[in-house]
Amino acid sequence: MVGPTYCHRQKIMFVAAADEPGVSVRFAGTESWSLSIDQWDELLECVLWFRAAERIEVPVGGSVTGPPDVAPVPRPSLASGEGLVEGWLWWWRSALATSAGPPDLAELTRLGPPDFDGLAGYPALRDVASARWTEAQAWQSARKRAGIDVFLAARGRGPGREGAAVAAVEAEIGHKAAPFSARIIVLPVHDRQIRSVGQSTFLVPERVHVSSAYDDWLRGLVRALA
Repeated sequence: MVGPTYCHRQKIMFVAAADEPGVSVRFAGTESWSLSIDQWDELLECVLWFRAAERIEVPVGGSVTGPPDVAPVPRPSLASGEGLVEGWLWWWRSALATSAGPPDLAELTRLGPPDFDGLAGYPALRDVASARWTEAQAWQSARKRAGIDVFLAARGRGPGREGAAVAAVEAEIGHKAAPFSARIIVLPVHDRQIRSVGQSTFLVPERVHVSSAYDDWLRGLVRALA
């Protein structure tokens, strides 16, 4: 995923394209630590939009976050989202695995438009996804444009929160951080919990990401890794 790239303690480069599916901010430390901040991922956010729009009630836990933060909530196209639950859970977990791993264009294509081949085993959800993808995409694109505007306005003000967190922990422990790598995926959800997916990927609710609670959590993460 192409995005703005920060080289900690060296220089700052912005390489994001406005039409990319998401933005990834990578803080690369000179001693080989890295924190990748992935935000505005099109597939993940559109899958969340369908959960909200079709009133798909799924159990929260593990990699399944609290309800999507979509306002206003679109009208559902079906009388009930109950028949979409199993398919949506498969779609979410598959999309998350794809977004959290190395770039895989074939898998992204399988999970998304135009054919949604990955949803062949869930025909009701596949029909809804095909019919309403442009709505979901329009919502996500507007969010991304607004978010990038804010990001660009704030860019260039020091090493950023992630780089500052590492520097603060290094000052506490009295030495440079040991090599580590972690990925943080920021999501528009009504949730206060930061969820781990595997050992080095974390799902952070957008509202937590903009709060001081994120900074406290981030310093704790760096302490544990460094």
